[in-house]
Amino acid sequence: MRKQPSKLYHTRESTRHFLYSKAEAEGPAKKRIRIPARIQKAIQSIYPALLSGHTFIDHAEQQLSSAAIFACLVFQIDDKARSEKHSKSDPATDHQKAAKLLDYFCKKYNGSWGLINSGLFGAYFEDKNAFQCLKLVQKFQEALKRQTDITVSAGISEYPTLSYQPAETLTNALKALDHAAFFGPGGTAIFDAVSLNISGDRLFDKGDIKGSVSEFLQALKLDPTNINVHNSLGVCYGLIGDYEKAKKEFNSAIALNAEEVMLWYNLGFINMLAGDRHKALDFFLKANTLNQNVFEVAFQTGRLLMEMEQPESGKKFLEHASKLEPGSGAVFRYLGECYAAISKVDAAISAFKKAIKHNPRDAASLSAMGCLFDEQEENPEIALMFCKESVRLSPENGLFRYRLGQLYLKQDRLADALKQFKKAEFLGQDASAVIVEIQKQLPAKAS
Repeated sequence: MRKQPSKLYHTRESTRHFLYSKAEAEGPAKKRIRIPARIQKAIQSIYPALLSGHTFIDHAEQQLSSAAIFACLVFQIDDKARSEKHSKSDPATDHQKAAKLLDYFCKKYNGSWGLINSGLFGAYFEDKNAFQCLKLVQKFQEALKRQTDITVSAGISEYPTLSYQPAETLTNALKALDHAAFFGPGGTAIFDAVSLNISGDRLFDKGDIKGSVSEFLQALKLDPTNINVHNSLGVCYGLIGDYEKAKKEFNSAIALNAEEVMLWYNLGFINMLAGDRHKALDFFLKANTLNQNVFEVAFQTGRLLMEMEQPESGKKFLEHASKLEPGSGAVFRYLGECYAAISKVDAAISAFKKAIKHNPRDAASLSAMGCLFDEQEENPEIALMFCKESVRLSPENGLFRYRLGQLYLKQDRLADALKQFKKAEFLGQDASAVIVEIQKQLPAKAS
């Protein structure tokens, strides 16, 4: 099986219980550097006719309208990338130096340049592809570093690429610049599947799932073997409820690398969402054989076993998960349910207390605590307090209202009990028999 090398993607993150890998910048900030407007004035003081912004972009598009091939370059001076002896140099002067050298290179290699914004340089080279442009950029970076000790990060794209229009070449170069930022000062990247993966991740972080899907699909056209893209696309499909497409992407990634725990886990999770618990459990257990120390894997395996009425087996995974992430309230809630199911009441109470400590608004743990205190026949008022609070926090939960009704009934508060049982029945919790019994008792008690 082919394994995909990637130095960018070395950490896993969780989003709504799926696992996915995101690129991490080791050096500069991931966002582009913002430059004061005075920088543009400084550059235009030596190049008065220099085009900038949309004027430059529109002019370049007109000039290249009939070109069969061209490359687009964007670069920016790296923030705080100079050596200590040059650290106090004026940014305006630095940009003027970079502009002079870029102007020289464009004249020498038949390119045209301008400013995209006050600190972002752009250039187009007709009849050159991305790799030819890369060689020019590397020469430019070396010369600028040697002469001024200034480093720049650059993004490169070419036309034609897939079905992108000429006007989109600049946008792709900007995505490549974001990609280059992950390599630190002096980084350079050619627009590729990873650039689109990074772009898709950023749209994902903004909540634009549809935009992410579009980027990931384009990325797979450039590189069908990119495991991270298949996985990210699968996560997107899972979040919008298209489970079959999600399964397809996770299976495609597994075919490329069957040793990645994240993929088996996600395949298990999507099957769990689709209602196939047995398949989900098989995939979770496979993920555990690959790596036992991934919290989400241990947690979801234990949770699923608990829900499949195998609390003894689930307990082992949840106990391990609680050691992996002792700050997770959810794992202690499910661990409490496991202990309660196997009649380890003291252990269950201890687990629920931890869950509530981490999340005082955990209605499920509060309700369960009330029931356990009631079973012990100690502190009936505290038991009632827990159950009342669970209903206050989650008034639409029929089970919590049913439990509260049972406590009222034990305390002979028939009217209060009847009110909770009726609401529980309305919310889907079967309480019809107890409602009938209370209604029989109420007239007699009133008389």
